[in-house]
Amino acid sequence: AADGDDNTMSPERMAQSAVSTLTASVLLASSVLAGPVMPVPSAHAASAAAPAAATSAKKAPAAKKAAAPADPLASEKKAVADARAKLADVQGKAATVKKAASDASKVATKDADVLAAAEKKTAGSKKALLDANDKLAAAKAKGKTTDLKNVELLGGKVGVAKDALKASETQQSAAKSKASASAKALSAANSKASAADSSIASAQKSVDQAEAKLAAATQKYQKEQKIAAEKKAKADKKAAKEAKKQKKAAEKKAKKLKKQVKAEQKRMKELQKKKAAADDAKAKAAKEAAKEAAELANQAKKLEALKK
Repeated sequence: AADGDDNTMSPERMAQSAVSTLTASVLLASSVLAGPVMPVPSAHAASAAAPAAATSAKKAPAAKKAAAPADPLASEKKAVADARAKLADVQGKAATVKKAASDASKVATKDADVLAAAEKKTAGSKKALLDANDKLAAAKAKGKTTDLKNVELLGGKVGVAKDALKASETQQSAAKSKASASAKALSAANSKASAADSSIASAQKSVDQAEAKLAAATQKYQKEQKIAAEKKAKADKKAAKEAKKQKKAAEKKAKKLKKQVKAEQKRMKELQKKKAAADDAKAKAAKEAAKEAAELANQAKKLEALKK
């Protein structure tokens, strides 16, 4: 009756159910340790998906390259580059201005030398005129008729000295005007050169400030990166420790479940062995009963025969 009752499980079926449950638990624990198990597609599904995958592969556009991360110091670096470019531009213009000042200095020096020579020549002409006048006055003072010819000669020398002085003064005036103009041009060129030096100093100051800001920003960024790296390393270490702990616990659980499965399998074999022995005994008993029944039937036939 027990064999025919659907609601009652035999010891063998109970053992098999227990083994199946424990085996599933072991497989689950193993999947946790080894990673997820992907389902294997059927041959029909694989063959159907192959053409679609090939078509998709042909139509799919080439993947774009990942954009480079933004430079956190881009603004400071640009400021430094702009400041240096401005400094280079100012220095280039200053070089032109300073060359003009140098050329103006050479011209002014030359014109000053010409003026000095003209002044010296004028002074010489004045002295020559004074000497000629003195000699003429001395000759006239003698009042001798014999000295008239000498007076005329000296008078001519005075006239020549006057003309020479006049020419020297004209040359000196021209040289003075030219030297004055050269000096003014030099002064203007020196003012421009001084302004250029001021522009260079200002541009250099801007470069120094931009570089200082970049250095400070770089130091701050590096410090932040270091702190972030330390935090990440700490978090990674903690995560690795936790993962190791979970893995160890899962391995322990899987080992325990495996041991239980093994015990259940052993118990099931023992039950199967007992069942086989019981079946053998039952078959033997049935055989004995059949034999006895046959003997009884035989004896009954013999008795019936004797009665007749």
